[in-house]
Amino acid sequence: MNSRRLPLLIAAAALFALTGPPVTAHAAVPAAACLDGKTETRGHSAVDDGEIRWTDNTAYDDARKFAISTWQFSGSKIKIVADSAITSNDLEFKDGSLGTSASAPLAQYERHGSIGATDYVVFNKQKLRGASKNRLRYVALHELGHALGLCHKADTVVSLMWKNAPSPGYEITWIPDVDKANYKKLWG
Repeated sequence: MNSRRLPLLIAAAALFALTGPPVTAHAAVPAAACLDGKTETRGHSAVDDGEIRWTDNTAYDDARKFAISTWQFSGSKIKIVADSAITSNDLEFKDGSLGTSASAPLAQYERHGSIGATDYVVFNKQKLRGASKNRLRYVALHELGHALGLCHKADTVVSLMWKNAPSPGYEITWIPDVDKANYKKLWG
């Protein structure tokens, strides 16, 4: 290895660790299929008239803020904005007790589906107590992905939407290309 290039490689690795993968010009990544024979549909989302109006009743404000700003990537069509006194609340972020067993979720998206009903992202405070900032951000990104209508993906593709969360320390905290492709397929 060329010793003059070593500092550049170390700097590039450090930048990747902080910011996620580099943006490069390459062929578009195709959308990925849902697991368990499910399909992504607009009807399984919290989106109403091209936006999600949200309220907050959670202790995980940093994770919520991070997820909302990250899903507002360049080219995203759905606006995610705070609810106001004159709008209908589409989604509420809240904390709950969903259990501590191995099969208990870190969080869950609850779709209520009727007109005027509020959907929920429920953070499992029992399993998230003491979790790292990146763990909390991953969980919020994943659940907001469900609120946008995305389904679980196989762990053979790099996706926020894996059915099982990655091991601590290996969380995805950006929107991978496959998730952008599925988002674009659903919302344009």
